[in-house]
Amino acid sequence: MKKYISLFLSFILMISLCACGGKSSVKFEPKLNKAFSITAQIKYDDQESNAVIKRLGKDNWDVEFSSPNTLAGVLLSYRDGNVEASYKGLSFSVPKSALPLKSIISSLIDIVDKTAEMQEISCEEKDGFYIMEGENDQGKYTLKMAQNGALTGFSMPSLNLEMIFTDFMENGSGTMETTETVPAETTASEETQSETSAETQAQDPQDE
Repeated sequence: MKKYISLFLSFILMISLCACGGKSSVKFEPKLNKAFSITAQIKYDDQESNAVIKRLGKDNWDVEFSSPNTLAGVLLSYRDGNVEASYKGLSFSVPKSALPLKSIISSLIDIVDKTAEMQEISCEEKDGFYIMEGENDQGKYTLKMAQNGALTGFSMPSLNLEMIFTDFMENGSGTMETTETVPAETTASEETQSETSAETQAQDPQDE
């Protein structure tokens, strides 16, 4: 009988080890408290977007979309909890197609900024990546980082959301040019005409 019990315990232990799959809990320094830029592929429900995300500092981010066509060239600027949209330096209201992404990116910004303030975090190490799990008002999330602290992924299963990050690049100066300046000699009527044209190009098809 003891022999069978020993075999059974050994079998349970083997299953437990296999379930771990090389995954272990570790302490990790996030190294996110700096200015950086990343390229993001954003999959939300059945929609896919691409953007360059720049962290200029705490509560100071820029997100410029390259796709889909309804958002290409649109820049969302996050400043101290406020969000403004612009197209080639001209401001306008956030397009309807960007509203869900606006909220999702706000959550990402809040999570990354809070993580950046931590000297050390508890996470799981798997296949050379560090995975931090948490939860906010929108549900559970997973933040994935490389060994050098670079962001590589962000997901929220409850929202059917997945972000894949590439081209992580530090910017030590903390300043980046993100908008175009309207020449001083441009007249008021020309500015109005240009703004109307920009709004038309960035307008969501649902508004048409």
